[in-house]
Amino acid sequence: MRHDELLNLHALLREIRKDMEQRGDTSPDAFAAYDYQHTRPMHLHRTKRDHKRAVRLLFWGIIQSIEPENDLSIARC
Repeated sequence: MRHDELLNLHALLREIRKDMEQRGDTSPDAFAAYDYQHTRPMHLHRTKRDHKRAVRLLFWGIIQSIEPENDLSIARC
């Protein structure tokens, strides 16, 4: 995936997170790991690896919010 595509995906996932939070669909601390890291979609100077990590953390938060009671180890397969 190219850097610009990764930035677009990062921005899209942030919008999904925002929408989920506005509707009250997020589980507590689902996005704590993402909030702790400092790469945001508008940080164009960050490395591709930094944005990949941020995207993974956003996906993880979304998954935790959608399936909070399921064993998420299945998703790692």
